[in-house]
Amino acid sequence: MNPISPAVLLETGALPHLNTGGYMGTNRWALYWCETPDHDEDWFVIARTAREARRFFEDYEGYGAGDAEASRICGVPEGMVITEPGWALEDGLRACGAQILRAQEPRLVEIRGVRYEEGKLDALIMKAHDDAFQTRGQGRPNRTIRPDWN
Repeated sequence: MNPISPAVLLETGALPHLNTGGYMGTNRWALYWCETPDHDEDWFVIARTAREARRFFEDYEGYGAGDAEASRICGVPEGMVITEPGWALEDGLRACGAQILRAQEPRLVEIRGVRYEEGKLDALIMKAHDDAFQTRGQGRPNRTIRPDWN
C-alpha cells in the first residue's frame, strides 16, 4: 500500500491502516496546535511529539528555535496513514473530530468545544493583493472581502 497524506481519507469512509513507522506507545501520531507570540502563522501540525511539531512549524515558517509552542490536542484516528510530520489539512482535522466553522482564511476550527483561529498573515497578504488588483480594475482574484462591503 502506498502512503497517503494524513488529510486524505478513502471516499468510502474507510481509512487505511496507520503506518507508525515502527514507533510504539507514546510515540503515536497526534494533532498539535502550534502558535507564536505574534500569531501570524498559527495552525495545526500532525507529529509524534510536541517537540517534533514545534520544530516542523518553526522550520517551515522561518521562526527560530524556541519561538513556537505546540500543544497536544488529541491523538489521530488509528486509520490515518502518516509518514512524516506535517500540516493538518481539513479532512485530517475532521477525522480528529474538528468542525470547520470558517473555511476562508483565516480559518476557524472547533475541537472539543475549543475554537482555534488560523494565523492571519496569509489572509492579510491575500487581501492586500486583492486591494491592489481591484485598484487596477482587475477584480479580486483571491475573493477576499473588503471591510467596507459589509
